[in-house]
Amino acid sequence: MDAAAVTGARNWEAVRTRHPELVDRLEVGLTQGDPLADAVVVEARERGMSFSTLVDLLESHADSETADDPDRIEMPASMRRLLQVTSTPPTWFDAAFAASGARAWWRFGTLQSSTLYQSLIYGYKAQGFVRPLVATGRLGLGTRDRVQSTARWVAEATTPGAMLPGNPGWIATLRIRLLHAYIRDALTHPRGADGEDQGWDEAAWGVPINQTYSVMTISCGFLALPLLVARDLGIHYSSAEREAITHLWRWIGWVIGVDDDLLPANHGEAADLFRVAAEFELEPDDSSKVLIKALLHEGYDLPGVVHGAAPIPVPSVLVSALDAVTGPILRSSFAAISTRWVERPVARRMGLRRSPLHHLVDVARPAIRLREIIRTTGLLGSESAVIERELRTVRRGLGMEVHAGQTSLTR
Repeated sequence: MDAAAVTGARNWEAVRTRHPELVDRLEVGLTQGDPLADAVVVEARERGMSFSTLVDLLESHADSETADDPDRIEMPASMRRLLQVTSTPPTWFDAAFAASGARAWWRFGTLQSSTLYQSLIYGYKAQGFVRPLVATGRLGLGTRDRVQSTARWVAEATTPGAMLPGNPGWIATLRIRLLHAYIRDALTHPRGADGEDQGWDEAAWGVPINQTYSVMTISCGFLALPLLVARDLGIHYSSAEREAITHLWRWIGWVIGVDDDLLPANHGEAADLFRVAAEFELEPDDSSKVLIKALLHEGYDLPGVVHGAAPIPVPSVLVSALDAVTGPILRSSFAAISTRWVERPVARRMGLRRSPLHHLVDVARPAIRLREIIRTTGLLGSESAVIERELRTVRRGLGMEVHAGQTSLTR
């Protein structure tokens, strides 16, 4: 397998000479899927079970009222194995430490949620990340739904205590793990009497949604990059808070199916992985441009409006009028700001152009720092009150249920 061709990184071998151990692990990861979750999907296919049935079984697993329902479909043995393994945390997992990371994350929850767009752009620049979307025919389609569902997952998974086995974040993460396995199976399993497959060339492209792209997504796109963006915005995390946030995302990555030996064990390792990944000279193709364009035009809603539904009734004509006025401004601002955290040659190939609008971050920084000063004086309430307020704001904006005492598991 040609790792440079699979990833689009022209200088793969040059980076390997500088970081041989790490790059060797990443190269092996291009050919690896997720055996535990893949086995579930294979067994489900052989039994004629749909993906929605698997999701129902997963959700009922955590529902004490339906767990013993005699009419419930028998759970595949491979799925029982998956749930058993993911319900038994590895020896390194510390629930209190992960909860501490979640609290640190949610002190700035609204700002951290806004970094999701940058996380998606981080993935879109890699051909191997984009290719499954192309192969499934979803390129440029359903962008708003994809952004919303990803944002809801991040909110659920990072809520303090929600990633404990059986809790909502854990369930949501396993749902994504099964979805990834389902996509891998759909792309690589032969179908039809003639045995023709869906056109996935594993020798040339590696395994779809493989271990390498999974660890890059979790440890770089959702961990290291948001912390970099946060620092640029003026958010300060102590070294202990960075380690706790890393621990949380290491646990999320483990539950979602990333191999333990690939996951960074601490913030230093995560930062090293992010730096090494930045050394690869990627060649985004036209598919990346399509995704970026869709993200800029469809990947956001007006503040407080989710899928056209607002906390108070808003005439659709008014929403359309506001979008017509603010849309071009938001798109131009977002595109310019995004170039701050994408290598300039890569940004140009993806259709992103830097303009003076990228200095909006510099304009916002003093206000963010002032907010943190005010928070430390206690004027915004206790830490738990701040976290709960941030959670409530984000969850409402995403159309998610808001529960009283959302952060009770942190106390």
